[in-house]
Amino acid sequence: MKISILGYGAFGSALASHLERLSYEIIKEEIGDAEIIIISVPSFAVLPILLKFKENISNQKIIICSKGFTEDGQFMSESIKKEFEKNELFFLYGPTLAEELKNGELSAMVLAGYGDKDYIKKVFTSDSLKIEISEDIIGVQVGEALKNVIAILVGLMEGLGYGQNTQAIFFTRGLQEIQKFGVALGAKPETFFGLSCMGDLFVKSRNRLLGVSLGRGEKLNDIIDNLNYIPEGIITLKNAKIIAEKNNIQTPVIDILHSILFEGLSTDEALKRIW
Repeated sequence: MKISILGYGAFGSALASHLERLSYEIIKEEIGDAEIIIISVPSFAVLPILLKFKENISNQKIIICSKGFTEDGQFMSESIKKEFEKNELFFLYGPTLAEELKNGELSAMVLAGYGDKDYIKKVFTSDSLKIEISEDIIGVQVGEALKNVIAILVGLMEGLGYGQNTQAIFFTRGLQEIQKFGVALGAKPETFFGLSCMGDLFVKSRNRLLGVSLGRGEKLNDIIDNLNYIPEGIITLKNAKIIAEKNNIQTPVIDILHSILFEGLSTDEALKRIW
């Protein structure tokens, strides 16, 4: 079987390595005659890149590995389905650091979506990668998007020199807020204690490391300039605010990070607000 990967960065190439070990043929940055299309680009680029190849997309199965919301505060499942209503659409997420996935270390991911999930599960499953199926499309998307925001905040506390006790407070309060946010939008509460939220929040992701760098005194604009891209958690932070305001959801923990990064909130004041 041929599988297309649009977004051949660190994670896209790691996923390609895994699939090549399973003897699938990978098509990079094109659709070709692939049966499955995997999207691994920043969240704001997901719909644009699909639309770019719309004439080449017929009945392929589409798998989204990008984590976030659209720029106008929609779920990717909603915006993509409007344009590709005939295609089976899936979301594949989890605590899978690219290097470890590439090296074949035991990992697990969650699969949600519209279509034959058992088929997609069989495609990806191996001795080193396990796939768990979820029926909670909203919860999986919310958990994965917002965990990037909370990861920055937890990393920020680490970078500032606070110990694990303090980090655990922000981790827990953040996780509770993600759950509240998701349930308000129709998600199942138990989803947020699985791989696609709490599990992914646990690992030291790029967003967590971004927070550490910020806590050590590096400027956000300098970090973005060095990376040549805006980290997903920063994009989601802004989009989450749009969704929260639209749906009247209170987000005091997310607001703390927004205030620190964009409004000059002091660390001392942040510690007061978290409790």
